[in-house]
Amino acid sequence: MKRYALMILSSLLILSVLAGCGGAKTVPGASGGGGTQAASKTPTIDKIKQDGKLLVGTSPDYPPFETLDKANNVIGFDADIMQAVATKLGVKVEFVQMDFGGLIAALGARKFDVLAAGVSVSEERKKAVDFSTPYLIGKDAIVVHKDSGLKVTKLEDLKGKTVAVQIGTVQADAAHKVDGITVKEYNLFTEAAAAVSAHQADAVYLHTVVGHAFVKANPNLVIAGELPAADTAYALRKETPDLTVVVNQVLDDLQKSGEMDKLVQKWFK
Repeated sequence: MKRYALMILSSLLILSVLAGCGGAKTVPGASGGGGTQAASKTPTIDKIKQDGKLLVGTSPDYPPFETLDKANNVIGFDADIMQAVATKLGVKVEFVQMDFGGLIAALGARKFDVLAAGVSVSEERKKAVDFSTPYLIGKDAIVVHKDSGLKVTKLEDLKGKTVAVQIGTVQADAAHKVDGITVKEYNLFTEAAAAVSAHQADAVYLHTVVGHAFVKANPNLVIAGELPAADTAYALRKETPDLTVVVNQVLDDLQKSGEMDKLVQKWFK
């Protein structure tokens, strides 16, 4: 499991913010006769606690980060961590499902509180959202049909080939930048992998841990090569730093307690 280089970076914890999770404080009034209510230091957390639920946006087609069980419940590595965040806040977790390509816009539109979908960190995305501390550092994979004979050491090796990607991913952006690659975009990574299995595309380009999950589930697929990848983290709105602090604290707590290693063994075995 260590080969996936999964690690949690130490969070910078702001204890005074966490101590203020209980809500607004009353301070003495300037003229006496009662008090005035100071603005809460944790408005996002206050609202989540008031509503009794943490809304998490995801695209459950990316095992083992997130997928659906037989009852159509969202399960996976990200789902377990988001449950830990909800437990920290004393609320339930509720998943909002949609295609990956629409998730960042939906986060900005306040459709949910945090985006948990194996999101790769990029400079372009940092302009729109804040990220938690990265929880996955690894590589991307090129997955091909077992009969293709392809070996890939760099993306340019796929010139002249049709590469399946998921809409809105950093892999889609990277593939589009290479002249000679025909890019086929899909709403779901499961659809992209199925296209390769059916010889409708030559390769699918995605994170290596997801690639291994697809290969394990489909005997027609193999890993043709691995490429450098961006870090993976949770995305949050820039105006919700109080929630970002809590997410980072949960990641740090899971690492220190050994629970993160248990989740790694559970989902990335």
